[in-house]
Amino acid sequence: MSSPVAISDDDDSFEAPVPSMRITRSAAASNKPVVVEVSDEVDSDNTIDYSDTNLTSDDDSELPEVTLTSKKNALIKKLFPKSSKSGMSSASSAKMPVYLKPKVQGFEKIIGGVTVNLPVEPYGCQIALMFKVITAINKGQNCLLESPTGSGKTLALLCAALAWQLHMRNRTATDIAQKFQESHPQLRGKENIVEQIASPKKSYVGLGKLFTFNKPSFGEKSIYDKPSDLDASSSGVKRTEPLSPDTFEESSSNGLVTIHKKRKLNTSFDSDSTSPDIPSTPENTTNPPEPETPENVRRLYNLITSLQIRTSMLVDSSIPTIYYGARTHKQLQQVVKEFKRTFYCGEAKMTILASREYACIREFDKQLWKTKNDMCRGCTKTHTAPPDAPTQTATNCKPFDNHKALHHGSLPAAFDLEELVAIGESMVACPYYAARSMAAAAQIVFCPYNYLIEPGIRSNMQIDVRDQIIIIDEAHNIEDICRDAATQTVTRDDIQVAIKELAHVADYRYANQDVLSYIDILLKTLKFWDDWFANQLPLLTNKPINNNEAVHTWQVQHFVQTLNNHNIGMEHFSEFSESAEIFCRRLREDPRTLYGVSQVTGSLIETLQMVLGFLFRHDAKYLDDFVPALVKTGGGDEPRYSQFSQHTQDKETLSLRLLCMNPAVVFEGLKEAKCIILASGTLTPLISLHSELATEFPLQVSPNHVIPPDRVWIGSLSTCPNGRRLECNSRGTDQPDIQDGLGEAIHWVTQVTPSGVLCFLPSYALINKLVKRWRETGLWTQLSRTKQVFVESRNVRDHNDIMEDYYQYSASAKGALLFAVYRGKVSEGMDFKDHQARAVITIGVPYPNTFDMAVKEKMKYNDKYAAKRNLLSSREWLRVQAYRALNQAVGRCVRHRGDWGAVLLVDARFQAPYYTDHLSKWVKGFLGNNHHTYESLVNSDNSLEDFMQSMTQRDEED
Repeated sequence: MSSPVAISDDDDSFEAPVPSMRITRSAAASNKPVVVEVSDEVDSDNTIDYSDTNLTSDDDSELPEVTLTSKKNALIKKLFPKSSKSGMSSASSAKMPVYLKPKVQGFEKIIGGVTVNLPVEPYGCQIALMFKVITAINKGQNCLLESPTGSGKTLALLCAALAWQLHMRNRTATDIAQKFQESHPQLRGKENIVEQIASPKKSYVGLGKLFTFNKPSFGEKSIYDKPSDLDASSSGVKRTEPLSPDTFEESSSNGLVTIHKKRKLNTSFDSDSTSPDIPSTPENTTNPPEPETPENVRRLYNLITSLQIRTSMLVDSSIPTIYYGARTHKQLQQVVKEFKRTFYCGEAKMTILASREYACIREFDKQLWKTKNDMCRGCTKTHTAPPDAPTQTATNCKPFDNHKALHHGSLPAAFDLEELVAIGESMVACPYYAARSMAAAAQIVFCPYNYLIEPGIRSNMQIDVRDQIIIIDEAHNIEDICRDAATQTVTRDDIQVAIKELAHVADYRYANQDVLSYIDILLKTLKFWDDWFANQLPLLTNKPINNNEAVHTWQVQHFVQTLNNHNIGMEHFSEFSESAEIFCRRLREDPRTLYGVSQVTGSLIETLQMVLGFLFRHDAKYLDDFVPALVKTGGGDEPRYSQFSQHTQDKETLSLRLLCMNPAVVFEGLKEAKCIILASGTLTPLISLHSELATEFPLQVSPNHVIPPDRVWIGSLSTCPNGRRLECNSRGTDQPDIQDGLGEAIHWVTQVTPSGVLCFLPSYALINKLVKRWRETGLWTQLSRTKQVFVESRNVRDHNDIMEDYYQYSASAKGALLFAVYRGKVSEGMDFKDHQARAVITIGVPYPNTFDMAVKEKMKYNDKYAAKRNLLSSREWLRVQAYRALNQAVGRCVRHRGDWGAVLLVDARFQAPYYTDHLSKWVKGFLGNNHHTYESLVNSDNSLEDFMQSMTQRDEED
């Protein structure tokens, strides 16, 4: 007899196997995962190449293929045979056991003592990453992971972290269950008690041996039968008429069911019937009473149920939550897409956090509200509900009142922000508040990484990172993000608006006696700040105006002294901070008592509290890490009259900028986490992260790219077609012959490259300068004939339209060329697969603008504290910033193992080792000594044209 096969209630779930799928007998029979041993003694400075490692079982013999279609039909016939006289299935068929064969879930590897399940056979570099992640979490250490784009970094991060979390949940639950069993004598010696308590969501066969409960029997019919289809013997209602002989007529020989009409009451049979109409009374049968469940068994069952709940609560409170941060919601969409592929989707509850700007589904009226935050606070104020309402309080926002309709039970196991918003719109439920509510029960939380880094956002979203697992993907900009989070600007205009709003709140003295104390303190402090601005204004009188700004900077100690002189210094900060905390909490939770207070004022109070906190906390530990600057934007003393107002409007705006020079000021807030994992394709050089973030990263790994060497061409170009040296710094690119040489080189690349080409330049100003020159010389027309040419836009709406057109034309026979800037949207957050970027051209080395005030002050700061704090020198810091941007742009080329493409580094300086030291490891490996003049680039054996022709031919053959 063949082994029993199960089918689900849903017939579509019974699918035939894919013929190409291979399952090794060793894996299928033994059901044991492959054990991967990775040494702790990995030298992070050396290359670790796992790409050729064979991790499959030694026994590669295949199991015979089984076609399930015929078996499925036979099984259905056996389970649901044609009706017999009684209309019942045979006893043997009805009692045949049916089991569901366990579904093989991906590939299992034991890494670092944890069983990790992946949907695909992992690359060697993925195993290296997962080992480091698991080791970091186990040891509570921080980790740096540099993995090239296309090497499966995101999938490895997710699977490793979620596998560790599931492993710890199971182990912790088992330990707790064993303690419960030992502490309850009535549970000792019982089978499967520990498993049942530890895994309350799963059912166990052995539990039936312990408990027997009485359940009403629906009959011996199939699960597909409906109550209306059952015969009279299965019903509890008495028959009011005798059964007709037609009822017992056999089914027709063709296998179809014959349906007969019931005879009406008090009518005779047909004339050819030989039996008279004899009244009869149906037999009244009653089922014998079933035995009741013993009371001691019920008590035992209740005890186990209670212990299950307690175990689940203890496990949830003791296992760390995973916070996964990426740069944008577009990148998070790709992360969630990878999460959906994993075994852990459904095992681990998730949520995704977003701002009201993206998650609010209520229509925004700009005439009524300044911001969506103001609209949300105004519309979610509670008021007394009608008597027939389900709750006694309600708001003016129906989605907010209904936000609890979105929960883990009503949503898919995985969803990105767009999907959450779409479901919220269909259910008229607020995605913003629903996502925040689900975070309390989620095992993994996805969010933009500034939600984790910036203290203000972290506080507003109620994110507590203590003892949690923090993963920050695309973390190459982590230093800049941290500095920007602590760099704040306070304008005098905002101060004066806040004074008016708080004065309005304070006027309601009789209705708001409880708020007067902290409102008065804040109002007094803001008036002191307004006086401070007025008294500092003379400092800008004789300052030169550059870029429409006049700037005065202080030594930070002198700046603090001016604050003390106006009663807003360190001695008064604690009183202000306590009042600001109460005010911000009240504004978030119950804004009714702060009627008229806008989001701008709330943000101003939070900003002052945060930035002064950075200055004064820990006995002014970080005081020297800030540069205060008074800035007057605009200029001139003549007033400007507005046609829309009778009041004059000054041209100038007076503001205080506190520039943070040390990213460790903000990053310190993350150190309470269990471990911090920073991952990116371009973290090189890693040494700067240790010093700039003032954080130890004992674990780090930088494996090679997974793409085969014959599918990538990387080279440099050092001369123009006329033989002149190509040095693409600001001085060189101002010269017309260099501009012409760049244009001719780009034109030649577009001629030999199919599909899409990306070209990155240091600034929009240089792009405009080159385009103007090429239009004058006619080169722009030649480029337009060869490719459809696009230029990256600063405007978000225009950018999206341009990218849609570029993707469309890159797939055409003509192809497309896109000019973009380093550190822009195209270089940082866009994905260009296959034909979308067959070649990437980089122009120059994108050093930061040394005329920018923040860059200039950072260079001074690093030179001042280089020896004391082990910081990079200003020159080395500039080089690190330049090559992180360059490496990001280069990474747009090859996006997966099957992709192919070329990278041309246009600048003569790349011939010197100093200018290649900070290139990504995989880029340096492919570059080697492939440096070219224009002549050799076109005519050498290793020319770009030969590579393009070879790969195009291979694509056509495939």
